[in-house]
Amino acid sequence: MSELSTEELIAQKQSWLNQDVSNLKVDIVFSDMDETFLHTDKSLDAKNMAMLDRLAELDIPFVPCSGRAFNVLPKEVVNHPASKYVVSCDGAVIRDLSTQTVLHESTVTKEQALELYQKLKDLPVTFDIFADGGVYLERSRHNLISQLGIPADHAAFMQRSRTPFDQSVEEFIDSVTTIERLGSYWSVSEGEKYQALVADAVASVKGLSGTASMSMGMEILVEGTSKGAALQWLCNHLGISTDNAAAFGDSLNDVAMLSAAGMGTAVANARREDFEAAAYITLTNDEAGFSRFLTWALGE
Repeated sequence: MSELSTEELIAQKQSWLNQDVSNLKVDIVFSDMDETFLHTDKSLDAKNMAMLDRLAELDIPFVPCSGRAFNVLPKEVVNHPASKYVVSCDGAVIRDLSTQTVLHESTVTKEQALELYQKLKDLPVTFDIFADGGVYLERSRHNLISQLGIPADHAAFMQRSRTPFDQSVEEFIDSVTTIERLGSYWSVSEGEKYQALVADAVASVKGLSGTASMSMGMEILVEGTSKGAALQWLCNHLGISTDNAAAFGDSLNDVAMLSAAGMGTAVANARREDFEAAAYITLTNDEAGFSRFLTWALGE
């Protein structure tokens, strides 16, 4: 049998839109933020926020599950009564919001970070340090963001969310407590060249691996770290079957999570890899696909 085209795959996994009854049991909900729960311009969707209200009423825990650092997640989402836990930095850190404690972490060592920096320091790429809940970048590379040709909405978000520092990278790394992950962005116009160079550098550091949410950047983690692994860990910790977990995503760094969840759901603006990993495909992030699927799944 020949492989389905992307259009055929979407049609197949959106067939639920024509069904009145879901017969699904949703015990916990995970969702990526950018390009999934949020609009493309990073704004909140009123229907998705209303669905969080409904999850809170039903006492179904909601888990923002993002590549972002904890401190730069949307406050309206993190502070919502439905949000019980947070998975940040692509699964590197799992927090219990009720106690503000870290339940589980899978973090980069300072030695690994320094080794990778030595390999990337002479390239015109960013070296983002996700540490202690925030994101930090040496000032010269912070100024580089506006020159990379990254889409304006995301470039503005990067500039807002990354705190520049003036000390050396070596001094800064020595000053932090925990490095949750690293990141690197490069010029859109020379994407293939720098993607290969960064990927080679990451592969050469024992114990590190890379994933991505955008084609012009890499999210760098300790091997074995993923949103999918975090979903499985938290469900096990809470005694919830992953079969009863709904998860939403759009990018390569969401594939493991969509595969791990019984109700893995890709938004219609996702990548082909997400469509293949997901059990369902919903509407796009700009059409409140998150809310639309859960309205059906919950029998609302």
